[in-house]
Amino acid sequence: MAAIVGYREDPELFARALDSYKTAAECRFVLVGVDGDETPDMEMVRVFQEVFPEQSAVIQIDEPLGEVAMKTFEKLSKVDGNAQAPKVYMEATIAHCCQLAREILAEHNLDLGEAGGVTRLCLFQPHLHKKGIMFSAFIFSIVISEMLGIEYLWSSDSDTIIMTDSLRSTIETIAGDPHVGGGSSGLIIHNENDTVTTKLGSVVYWSELYMTRSTSTASGTSDCQSGPSTAFRITALPAVLYPWYTQTVLGHRMIVNEDRHLTTNLLMRGWTVTYVSDTLTATDTPTTLSRWIMQQVRWSRAGHIESFQQPQIYVLNNPLFFWAAIKREAGPLLGFGYILYYLITGRCFAYFNWYDVGIRVVYTLLYNFFRNPDRGPTNYWLWIGPGLLFYNIPLPMIHLWSLVTVFQDGWGTSMRSTSELSKRGQAWKRWNDLGFFVVWMGIVGGTLARMFANMAGWDETSVHQAIVLGMIVPSAVSFYGLVIRE
Repeated sequence: MAAIVGYREDPELFARALDSYKTAAECRFVLVGVDGDETPDMEMVRVFQEVFPEQSAVIQIDEPLGEVAMKTFEKLSKVDGNAQAPKVYMEATIAHCCQLAREILAEHNLDLGEAGGVTRLCLFQPHLHKKGIMFSAFIFSIVISEMLGIEYLWSSDSDTIIMTDSLRSTIETIAGDPHVGGGSSGLIIHNENDTVTTKLGSVVYWSELYMTRSTSTASGTSDCQSGPSTAFRITALPAVLYPWYTQTVLGHRMIVNEDRHLTTNLLMRGWTVTYVSDTLTATDTPTTLSRWIMQQVRWSRAGHIESFQQPQIYVLNNPLFFWAAIKREAGPLLGFGYILYYLITGRCFAYFNWYDVGIRVVYTLLYNFFRNPDRGPTNYWLWIGPGLLFYNIPLPMIHLWSLVTVFQDGWGTSMRSTSELSKRGQAWKRWNDLGFFVVWMGIVGGTLARMFANMAGWDETSVHQAIVLGMIVPSAVSFYGLVIRE
């Protein structure tokens, strides 16, 4: 069965996403979760009813089940006087939520599993956050799968379009090994031709992200199931849902790292997680530079939390799994230090050779050409250079800024419905979100100016003047483009 969640999605894109499930091989049941119950949220419900006019139903949930779970756990702890282990409370809490879901389904008389019964169900609840609607959708999925005898759950987002074999091929890798608790497919971009940003983003997915995911997977397991293309063995879910939903770090509740923390919980309980690189799912990428940057910051924050909070997972897995994590965490920070040191001193503290860069570009092209099932964006050979710059130039500062602001819970970008897109942020808000990038572009510009000035043999005064000019121009351009205009 498939569970798709979203909040105020673009109606046309949401319709395309839902429509793709009509041809999904062996998908017996589709559950849609809408995070919101106000008038603008009903647009998603309407789209669901238009795409699935038959054998479908809509259910309103008065209180998100995640919040019900937290209240239940608290009551059990107080009544019992903390005599039992928290694991017992968690099991009882999930069982209580499942019973509530059974009662709600029974009240609506959906004839699940019977001829002519409902096979397409939409849930909507008061707006909370993505974790909130995911928790409710997972609880209902556990109950429905039990009623229908379904073993595996596909989980995705409202902007994701699946291929005919996306579900089946991903789940086959889980079914083939009883130790595998979850997996995710490879990703491509379906809105590649919308803007220059989406074109460059498509190149990044095709080259950098595919190779990055493959590195950790070479250890035999993956440390991140991609939210748009994830599958689970349903029996693995009940034990991980409550600790996943209530995750805290140094007393701070975490709500924006939903996919990474689900993976961590599976790994901590001895499950293996697969990356099905030969199977593809099409997702949406931000159409503007500002939205792309904020998406990368959000993802990077989740990466920091999951890399440092549970170091035990590195003991439980292959050393290559640990190497991939260290490379991901330390590499961009070393890049930041290298650039800043050169800007200040004019000297390099580490070896650098442009031939190495060229070789890296060549083997990235060759690896993806021969290994990646995605044949790449149109005219990828023209875009590979700009795409690598687009990804790697902001990366050091994105990595550092996300580490400094790791407890910031904002999503960073608005949703794509008409009502949400009309809410253009104030300039001070955009500066708060993107000011770090403006500063970084000044640092990069000044570093490049110093490098070219040194190569030209300029005197120290001319070098300093070039640095100042090199910092001012890119900072001003990025400030106007991201903070004022966009």
